Amino acid sequence: MFVTDVRFELWARAYTPRKRYNLMSSNIVEAMNNVIKDCLELPITGVIDYIRGVLQRWFHDRRTFAGKLKSTLTTKVDVNICVKDEKARYLRVYPITYYSFLVNDEDLDGTVDLKSKTCTCREFDIDEIPFEHALACIRVR
Repeated sequence: MFVTDVRFELWARAYTPRKRYNLMSSNIVEAMNNVIKDCLELPITGVIDYIRGVLQRWFHDRRTFAGKLKSTLTTKVDVNICVKDEKARYLRVYPITYYSFLVNDEDLDGTVDLKSKTCTCREFDIDEIPFEHALACIRVR
């Protein structure tokens, strides 16, 4: 299989019909090949049982980890929002309407619409994860 055979929406955020939250999945075939490389000498039933056990452990570990989280967000996104929220404290926000705001940033100004989850800088539009401009507007509202 060549890259040209794969549809754009499976690997390019610009073409995907849904939001990908700045995360792209890796090639699952390569990941599974890496997992089963040590058990390929087993009969097929042994390989399938091994894969079942690995997947069972993965799901258990992740479910246990997720159950301990205090946020509905992943740890990485939660930390990212906290860092961006700290930066948002220093931005100037000017209300335009109930949902629209002008945000003055030293690097990049933007017009944020909280209702449609958009900003002229496009960061909020693509990820739908609040960034500095949106977080500053949320503080004002």
